[in-house]
Amino acid sequence: MDCRDDDQTTRTWFRSDRFFSEGANWYFSTRENTVEGPFNSRTEAETGLMMYLRDMQAMAQYGLKPGRVAD
Repeated sequence: MDCRDDDQTTRTWFRSDRFFSEGANWYFSTRENTVEGPFNSRTEAETGLMMYLRDMQAMAQYGLKPGRVAD
């Protein structure tokens, strides 16, 4: 599995599905310990994840670290 430069190199990997639903809404969890959503379907949540990853890669390209935005 690919790691970011600042990730620990030795760790135990646990497999879990990052997508989950509550009622009719779908969400995904991130490495940054955020929950993103709600989405109307799992397909929309998967698209949301792809957009999230694109944004994180763009931030990394400019030397920015992802952080959690205060609510």
